[in-house]
Formats: sequence, structure tokens, C-alpha cells
Amino acid sequence: MTEETWTPKPLGKDYATTEEVAEVAGVERAALYEWLREGLLPKPQTTGGRGVIAKWPLVTLTIAAFVRSQRDLAYGLAEIRPRIVAAFGEKVLEVLAKPRGPRPRGGKKVAKKKVAKKATTKKVAKKTTKKLAKKKR
Repeated sequence: MTEETWTPKPLGKDYATTEEVAEVAGVERAALYEWLREGLLPKPQTTGGRGVIAKWPLVTLTIAAFVRSQRDLAYGLAEIRPRIVAAFGEKVLEVLAKPRGPRPRGGKKVAKKKVAKKATTKKVAKKTTKKLAKKKR
């Protein structure tokens, strides 16, 4: 075959990159992953190993634009999922990730650990003082 008769056809892309989704949604990459934790976007496929690349389904572009429009209308993240279902139908739930809630930021869990640590330290201190008191008798 010669170059004149055969040229390779460009392959159609069947996924969107994180940068493309972020551009359509008009948000930073961190916001996309927050939306994902809230169950507002489909879960991307990732390539394993070094240089992990997220491959989002193409429908993500449409859903991300919709979520952005709802955020512009001042809807909270928790309010948007039912609106996505109303706009796209029940079938969209097959694509969307399951909501996991917001990422824990440390606050209460860290405080509980510190309190528990102090309590055990006090218990240990009491035991050692009791042992010392018995030895002195």
C-alpha cells in the first residue's frame, strides 16, 4: 500500500482526562474529587503504577457541566445528586459513584485521640503511684 491510498484514521477518544473535566466544570482538580466523594460524578478508571492517569467516562463532561450550573445557582453538594437524577433519569445512578461523604479533615478524631491518650497516661500514673505507695509500706 502506498501513502496515497492508505492513511490511518484517527481513533476516537472514549474517555476524558481530569484536566478536560476540570476545564468543562470550571473548577480545580481537588473540587472534582470532592464532587466524586459526594457521588456527583462517575468514578474514573485509573492506570496503575507510576504516573496515575484518570480516565473519566465521556458522560462525565455533561454531568460536570450540570453540577457546575447547579453550584452557580447556589445549591449545596448534598442537594445536587437528586437534581442530577431528576435531570438525567434513574439510569444515571448506574454511572455515578456511590456517595462517601466529605473527606475527614482531622478535627474531632484527633481531639478524641488526644483525650484518650491523656486518660491512659493518668491511669498509668495512678497505678505507678499505688505501686510505689505499697513498696514504701
